[in-house]
Amino acid sequence: MIFNSIRSRLTAWHVAVLGFFLILFSILLYAFLSKRLHESIDNSLKVSASVVKKAALIDYSRTPLPGLDLFFDQFLGYSNINKFYRIYDGSGNVDSRSKGIDASKFPLTQDSYSRATKGEITYETFTLAPKHHIRVITMPVIRNDNLVNLIQVGTSLKGVEDTLKNLRIFLFAAIPGVLILSTLGGRFMATRALKPVAEITQTAQNIAHGANLSQRIPMPEVQDEIGNLANTFNEMMDRLEKSFAQMRQFSSDASHELRTPLTVLKGQSELVLGKPRSKGEYQEVLSSNLEEINYMSRILEDLLILSKGDEGEISLEKEPVELGNIIEEVSRQGEILADEKDVKIILAYLEPVTILGDAHRLKQMVWILIHNAIKFTPGGGEIKITLQDMDDTVYFTIKDTGIGIPEQDLPKIFDRFYRVDKARSRMDGGSGLGLAICKYIVDRHQGTIDVESELGEGTKFKIRFPKHQVAERKIA
Repeated sequence: MIFNSIRSRLTAWHVAVLGFFLILFSILLYAFLSKRLHESIDNSLKVSASVVKKAALIDYSRTPLPGLDLFFDQFLGYSNINKFYRIYDGSGNVDSRSKGIDASKFPLTQDSYSRATKGEITYETFTLAPKHHIRVITMPVIRNDNLVNLIQVGTSLKGVEDTLKNLRIFLFAAIPGVLILSTLGGRFMATRALKPVAEITQTAQNIAHGANLSQRIPMPEVQDEIGNLANTFNEMMDRLEKSFAQMRQFSSDASHELRTPLTVLKGQSELVLGKPRSKGEYQEVLSSNLEEINYMSRILEDLLILSKGDEGEISLEKEPVELGNIIEEVSRQGEILADEKDVKIILAYLEPVTILGDAHRLKQMVWILIHNAIKFTPGGGEIKITLQDMDDTVYFTIKDTGIGIPEQDLPKIFDRFYRVDKARSRMDGGSGLGLAICKYIVDRHQGTIDVESELGEGTKFKIRFPKHQVAERKIA
């Protein structure tokens, strides 16, 4: 239908509102002009009648007033149908009148005579011919409290009526013309204003049909509401493109990580079932299969944590937590693994600080960082841990003397399944999800995590958390 588009509805509303105000304006203009023109006629008649009245009040020695015919003809215009006068005596009989006027067509009415006896002025409108009206004023002449004369002065309303008729013709012709031009102009402006919306729609359709997430909408020169919409759409597409890329990478990495242990399980099972084996061989295969199963279980558990985190289904039970106590507890657990590799864990400096957090998730975060440091620190190395109270911030660092991370890999180490040395991590049982979980926990505690590393020198993780009081203010 014609009004299915926003452009058509905007144009229709624009024309309807404009038409309403144009008609209202025309009615008011016509009424105002008509009133002013008629008032002007009445004022002119009153001035003319007043002049005649003054002349009629002159004390002449003879009656009827001599010379009035000549005076009035000169004053009002001789034999002009648009101007006329009549003078009545006190009884309502005509004393004098203009030439060429048929008095029978507008006789002295009873109402005007009655009001004249009271000294009141009367305005009346008469019809001489079809569509030819005259306006008449009846003004009394009072002398010694007696009505001695009635003066009637009139003029044709043809000029007024012609003016109003021309105005009506003009308005009847102008309003439709203005509305037609307004419709065309409004449709053009609506089309131009909504052009970015059409581009957004076309881009969205192209993306939907072609799945090309790299398409973007050209930004308009003027940053108005439409410009903001286009900018928001482009930002949304940036996030979607990044999310889809992460999903594809995630799916690829997850399938690869699970394919390896499954291949091992299948190969070893087929091998051991190929011919009768000894009890020891069966036990060796089962033990290897159990390791692969445990590895897959760890991957699935880590994936479940991240998946629930993405969906917002993990609720943290935040309460005031003494972070130093958690670090000490996890460090003691890590010393068992560290001693096997001849690596020292040094609690260099631990200040008593309290943060608002989930103790279980914070332990998980500290364990991931310590466990990674132990894995990638060769024998004889050390891991130094500090915890400092810095105004409104808690500053937690873990520094090792391990193999380090190449500079080009630093921005990616928190990505899921990203590992600098996949062979080493696979051998050590790593899934490539630990640091991603670690960053998720830090983010959920309104903190930040950064890393510094140099090949052959070691790696330093720096974590900052808001203190207990600051975190409560942010939540409030």
